[in-house]
Amino acid sequence: MNDNNDILYAFDDYSIETTRGVTLEMVRPDKHPDNPIVPRGKPGDPDAHRAETPAVIYDGGRWRMWYVALTGTDWHRESRVAYAESDDGLIWRKPELGLSEFNGSRKNNLVDNIRGLSTIAVMRDDEAPPERRYVMVGEDMSWYTGWVLEAPSTARIDVSADGLHWTPLRDAPGLLAQMHETATVYKFKGQYHIGGHQVSPLLRLPMQTYPSGDVSMLGPRTFVLWRSPRLDRWPQENTKAFFKPMRSSSPYAEGWDGEQVHLGAAVTPCNNVCLGVYGQWHHPPMFDEQGQAQYDGHAVSVDLGLVLSNDGLHFREPAPGFTLVARDQELGWDRDYRDNEEKDNLLLLQGPLLNTAESTRLYYSAGTPGGNIADTGVNIGLATWPRDRLGYLRMIDERTTGQFVSCTLEYPQEMQLCVNADVPAGSSLQVSLLDEHGLDVLPGYSPMQGGHGVVSGLDVAVCWETSPYLPAGRPFKIRCDMTGKSRVFALYLKTVSR
Repeated sequence: MNDNNDILYAFDDYSIETTRGVTLEMVRPDKHPDNPIVPRGKPGDPDAHRAETPAVIYDGGRWRMWYVALTGTDWHRESRVAYAESDDGLIWRKPELGLSEFNGSRKNNLVDNIRGLSTIAVMRDDEAPPERRYVMVGEDMSWYTGWVLEAPSTARIDVSADGLHWTPLRDAPGLLAQMHETATVYKFKGQYHIGGHQVSPLLRLPMQTYPSGDVSMLGPRTFVLWRSPRLDRWPQENTKAFFKPMRSSSPYAEGWDGEQVHLGAAVTPCNNVCLGVYGQWHHPPMFDEQGQAQYDGHAVSVDLGLVLSNDGLHFREPAPGFTLVARDQELGWDRDYRDNEEKDNLLLLQGPLLNTAESTRLYYSAGTPGGNIADTGVNIGLATWPRDRLGYLRMIDERTTGQFVSCTLEYPQEMQLCVNADVPAGSSLQVSLLDEHGLDVLPGYSPMQGGHGVVSGLDVAVCWETSPYLPAGRPFKIRCDMTGKSRVFALYLKTVSR
């Protein structure tokens, strides 16, 4: 997804600035029929209990995955980072790396000795020196002392030349000013971003109150981000990137509604927009005899939702409350729970979105029933969409016409416009260019001059008689006119190869 071209997603209400007669529909993925594609290991393996929080990149013609491995229920202080690779991203192997000793043997898939990371994310940075080509971040539980304001930062940053031999930038707490559960790293507009979730008492949010004023629960989990032009130096302050209120504002819901943002979001940067998959943390309202809200880790469940950002810092849901990946198929996912049909309080843990030529993939992990407790086993799975088809604009009433118009765009060079759309027989999709005010059609760029022949496809070029490309050096807007059952998923603006 991260290239030099711009993409205007149908669900991006900044890029798609105005609409008439159309509505947004979000799309849930298909889950791989052979899930889990990376199951936890057999007894005695480093990942015998958990294989979770997958970090995946396509690198040098192969798919590479790093994930948190736990061999028992001792929680995360003894967790390790394991490695898998694949030729197609579907069938994975756990190679014997010979890098790290485990139970007296080096015949395992552990990278060199990284211990105690409860979450991880990995990025490749081609602009960095070779020894920092790969960047891994995570929450180092060996530094954990509790959720208190004076606690040391648990964020850890490791770098590597090959993705297997890792060196910490600082093998001690303090690189970031406050602790948080680190879950994402990405580079957007030339700056590094590290994020995860924080909880009380490190922050308080609007509408966050407690019946007696006493903090008796952990919460609210909130997506926070740090931004820096340097990987080894960060500001003290962070951005509250995305949150949900601890207490419902609805007159029909009393007390704590338990909705939180688990592990922030796994962010995938594109050239002009960032997509994030976040944990939709659910906790049923529970109160003691004094009416004090209570937390019970056994009752927790987590689905996955979608957020996006146009500045890399402030995220929003394109369809508030929409569940992108629901914990349905996973009821029978794990070998210990094949007959599970009722208990559904599973935790899904987000991973990255990645594109192939034909599909968009989401790698994620799922826990066995039991909530947010150490006893749950975890495996890794895959969900897919046709490429970039996470949401689309369609007609509200197919008997009428509908339009949408982009934000104002301007490029110093000619660009190629392509469309990701379905245009069934009897429907139409016409494309024109407007001035920066959206009032007049630019000469030579009306539908009658060539922008009327858009057909179905993931990447269909739009051309006009006067030019196959968008105008250079002047502002414009893109207008799409739709009829019938047409569905538009995305617009692409691509550099022209001469």
